[in-house]
Amino acid sequence: MLNAELNGFYGVSVVWVADRDWPRERLEATKLVKFDRYAEFTVAGLAGLGLSLWATGQRPHYDVVDERNDLESLVTLMAAAHYVIRDNPSVDREEH
Repeated sequence: MLNAELNGFYGVSVVWVADRDWPRERLEATKLVKFDRYAEFTVAGLAGLGLSLWATGQRPHYDVVDERNDLESLVTLMAAAHYVIRDNPSVDREEH
């Protein structure tokens, strides 16, 4: 809801995309360091359901969006997407 208010579209803004410069291990040790576990989706899996990744300008961060700009569709499609729950070996339980 806040994303729609600020940016004019519904999106899930907690998406970090692993690539050559930001491999999973680096994401786990930095962007995901506060989380014991996280859900891993694939770009192909999201795209196969009609969802898109929009760059936020804060690489490697992206928003997952349904270009119809319908919140219910976005939530339904993300819930239907295949994902894997991963344990984060780099979690920092002392992080504040």
